[in-house]
Amino acid sequence: MALSGNPQRSCLLIIQKDFYSFEKHVRIALTDLGYQVTVANHEYPEGALGKILGKLQVPYIFSSTSKYLAEHYLDNKYYDVVLIIKGRGISASLIELLKKHATQVVGYNYDSFKYNPSPIKWYKLATSYYTFDYKDGDNYNVPVVELFSSTPVNTDIKEIRYEISALVRNHSQRLKYLNKVINILKPNSYFIYIFEQNILTFLVNFVKNPLLYLKYWKYIHFKPLKYSDYNDVIKTSGVTIDYAHHRQTGITIRCYEAINMQTKIISNNTYLSRSKYFNDTNSLIFNINDNEEDLVKSYNRLKNNDLVAKVRDIHSFIEDLIGK
Repeated sequence: MALSGNPQRSCLLIIQKDFYSFEKHVRIALTDLGYQVTVANHEYPEGALGKILGKLQVPYIFSSTSKYLAEHYLDNKYYDVVLIIKGRGISASLIELLKKHATQVVGYNYDSFKYNPSPIKWYKLATSYYTFDYKDGDNYNVPVVELFSSTPVNTDIKEIRYEISALVRNHSQRLKYLNKVINILKPNSYFIYIFEQNILTFLVNFVKNPLLYLKYWKYIHFKPLKYSDYNDVIKTSGVTIDYAHHRQTGITIRCYEAINMQTKIISNNTYLSRSKYFNDTNSLIFNINDNEEDLVKSYNRLKNNDLVAKVRDIHSFIEDLIGK
């Protein structure tokens, strides 16, 4: 059932299709808001080859993506909205072409420009453009639109099975951060799940932290935790650990999901303080070189505070991007 608007409105959603369940959540929310949604990948060719070309920003990815979208999604077609999320294979010339086939072309980056630099070449050409990254917002004068929780608000009595949980994809200093927090706070119970994308990332990360790898070996997996299990762990945790990559300042979806499930957050992301959704009742900020005694004091205060949180749902996210 549409929440608002004319169900005849059309949207071409250009997005990284295999990024967890992100595409599914956005597509359903657009449908709820009255759009007929057509989904295209944000780079072509799809699959491993396209990912490599896109990550390396090989020029071929831009011509290939432009040609594929033109032939399969733009020929004799017109959309009310083209919504580009991430857009690693998008070029300035493709934006100009998309504008001829849509009333508005809207871009959004859930990475930083350091991680996903392609939009730097075209974000000013879009009808409107937004980012999740606070530092990029400041440096490039781009409005920040925060991410969202895809989980319903937990109104049940809070059941705490794990004092602290850490569900992480391994990169940068995440393992060191996790280890330091656990060592300092010494929780009575915890749940740890460390996801390695492939054997290559495993080998690189092992060389960086061999002793920590041996310590946390039984918690390392090559398959992501099932979404239902992920939700169950977050929901039954008193606190969950969030570690933002040093090249990003945006707030992760995990943080919104956690507070929706009455779970508090320990994060290294100082930009939490700029969001109206986070405060000292639901989160604390701890960086890897911060004072250990301060973490203990802050954690004890956090545990004793009654959690206060506002809901940030996906429909609000979509409306912030393209309106109602």
